[in-house]
Amino acid sequence: MRVFDEDRQEWVGHERERQAVALHDRDAARQRTAWRGAVTVLAVCGLAFGTWALGWKDEPEPTASLLAPLASADSADTGDTPSGPSPTDSPSAAAGSLPRGYETVTDARGFRVAVPIGWSRTAAPGQGGIGVVNYRNYGSTQRLQVYEVSEPTPQASFRDFLDDTKVPKSSAFQKLSLESIAEGQRLTYVTGHIENEPDVEPWYVVDDRFMAADGKLYALVGYGSTATDRAQVRQLVSNARAWFCPPGSVCVDPD
Repeated sequence: MRVFDEDRQEWVGHERERQAVALHDRDAARQRTAWRGAVTVLAVCGLAFGTWALGWKDEPEPTASLLAPLASADSADTGDTPSGPSPTDSPSAAAGSLPRGYETVTDARGFRVAVPIGWSRTAAPGQGGIGVVNYRNYGSTQRLQVYEVSEPTPQASFRDFLDDTKVPKSSAFQKLSLESIAEGQRLTYVTGHIENEPDVEPWYVVDDRFMAADGKLYALVGYGSTATDRAQVRQLVSNARAWFCPPGSVCVDPD
């Protein structure tokens, strides 16, 4: 007897019929086994994902200190003293650890001072034991000058400096303030062209003259170009003064 094999699309005998049925049963069993395996794998994956999700949900959130932005730099300055500790209050304004971006250096002339990281140094002969030392930023649009004062007092030194018959000045020179600071005085002014410096006038200048730990008078003078925030120049001088230590002296760090 022949029967029609729908899988093969042909007529087959009884023996071929039994073979076809056996093959059909075997393939069906294999399909059922494969389906059960796939279901098992999906179940295991689902359980693992659920366990991970629950564990992730329970992870602690970042603390506020990690999420908080870094403190911003000095705010823009229009010539007035910014809020908080005044940078014109001599060493106490920069007391504590060094501000971000500053480092202390022991100069070849023997004194210690705080300057912004990466500034270059030049030196020239001058009155006093340390001559004149300059630290400048890249481009020389900001400068810190250090030298020993020859006059007997800061008051006498500024009196001579402000006397045009003794110290000629640029026509753009304008005195802004002259105030007392610890062990000295501070003169703040703007001026025009400065010889051998970039032509970025007017310059904003903060000039501290004071008695140091060795009993001698020194000057720390900060210069900034027209584009420089004036608060940066005042802070430059305050930081330098707070960490200044004259040659041959032992000075404690600011508290």
